[in-house]
Amino acid sequence: MSDIATRVTQGVQALAADHLRRDMWQAQHRAGLLTDAQTYEALADAIEADLKGRGVDGDLPWSAGMRARKRVKPLRKAARAMREAAAAIGGTVTAYETTDPATIAQARQDKALRKAERKGAAAAALNTATARAVERLAPAQSDEEAGAPQVLGDYFKSQRRA
Repeated sequence: MSDIATRVTQGVQALAADHLRRDMWQAQHRAGLLTDAQTYEALADAIEADLKGRGVDGDLPWSAGMRARKRVKPLRKAARAMREAAAAIGGTVTAYETTDPATIAQARQDKALRKAERKGAAAAALNTATARAVERLAPAQSDEEAGAPQVLGDYFKSQRRA
């Protein structure tokens, strides 16, 4: 029992140390899991070969092979689970790194900065569009027609009077 507790404590401490995280902890656990997976696969191959050689009277030609594959299926599942666990080790390290408080604070600060930049760009575009619209509706400096509506409000006022 103390062995498991010690290993867990050492694993958490290794994850907390930046220099140990990628090198030692990840490589050690991945290698151990892949070694276990290879062991289970080799054991399954040996048992399957042995069971295929044991024929039973009345068997069809493929019966021994089917029976052998059925018996080693749990070992093959265990090997697959070990390989999946080895692949998940990298995800564990990445998740640990992305949940670092300093990393999260920096990401939030960067997000707020990008949002402020987008809002500023949108406000500038709106101001530019409004200024252009006002320029188009403003009276011309020369060649004005008498009584012609110069801005949109003037146009609607002249329509109501008529």
